[in-house]
Amino acid sequence: MANPSRWRSLAHLEETLAAILLVFAFIVIALQIATRFILRDPLFWTEEAARYAFVWLVALGAAEGITSRTHITMDIVPMMLAERAQLILRLALDLLVLGALLILVYYGTFGAMRAHKVMSIAIGVPESWLYGALPVFGVLAAVRIMLAMARDVRTLLSGGHPVADAPSERYL
Repeated sequence: MANPSRWRSLAHLEETLAAILLVFAFIVIALQIATRFILRDPLFWTEEAARYAFVWLVALGAAEGITSRTHITMDIVPMMLAERAQLILRLALDLLVLGALLILVYYGTFGAMRAHKVMSIAIGVPESWLYGALPVFGVLAAVRIMLAMARDVRTLLSGGHPVADAPSERYL
């Protein structure tokens, strides 16, 4: 198994980047409000910069949602199953999600490469900076879901009891 501290470092890096993006978006939107309503001369680049920051923020946050299993789920049927059956069902569903994520990475990469030829109007960077969030999210989420699946397989093989050397829920 990979070193859990590596995964914690990666998760910490993602969280730090998300926090920076959130602060940046807040400052840029506040700047837009101030220049528009106080100075009556809005900055042209702030809306686009805030949009790029929010797209990346959502991509990083959605990947974190995989780890913490905070995405919306329908748990009526799983709650009626025994613990072992719940684990098997979760593994099967995670496998489907992993397949969808890999497809997302594949097509998202091509989309980002196509968008690289187009420059954004206001800030003058390639549109691939925006569309690149999709395959990056897919890779981060795929890694996280594979780690969650590995933990669930270890739990399943140990008779339904969490394995002591499994990474923590927070950082998989």
